[in-house]
Amino acid sequence: MMSKREQLKQATQQRIIDAAGQLFREYGFAETTIREIAETSGVSVGRVMVVGDKNDLLIHVFDEMIATEHAKRADSIVQANAAARSTCSDRLLVLVGPFVTLFTANPVLARCYASILVSGTHESILFTELAARLNEEFHAAITLHGCTTPVAAAPKARALYFAYIGTLFTWSAKNSSEAAELLSSLGATFATICNCKE
Repeated sequence: MMSKREQLKQATQQRIIDAAGQLFREYGFAETTIREIAETSGVSVGRVMVVGDKNDLLIHVFDEMIATEHAKRADSIVQANAAARSTCSDRLLVLVGPFVTLFTANPVLARCYASILVSGTHESILFTELAARLNEEFHAAITLHGCTTPVAAAPKARALYFAYIGTLFTWSAKNSSEAAELLSSLGATFATICNCKE
């Protein structure tokens, strides 16, 4: 059981992350200062820095949004698996659709997030917990109708995941906020890797 002190510490950290997210969305990443995050969350600058610098805070903000979206998308998985006549690519697009919407909702912050991750100096659930879950979901989607053999499914699911991340990062380098453009690009990539009719 978590101690009262640990609960307070986590509540303060959450308040800081929430304040950072609010300010990043409202004023932009570059324009937001650590001091403003401290004032908005009602803590000292030093307490904010214990949680992390601005890059760390943006990773926390995006990771929380991604984790929340993943938790909410159980219906998408049911839809993807229930689409009996759909192709593997279609099923995969249903799975990643909520993340694409999240990523394209604020393209400037998404670009900052991607550039921080590409720097290799910060960890994210995008490469750890979420990667494992998406690999499992991709595996299930591509084996649903037997169009991918069990032996080929694991490496193909990994290839699809890395193609997905690469496409997201490539998109973030463009000056675009079009979800349809990103989904179209992902669909073409998925279809090429899956190379199946169902």
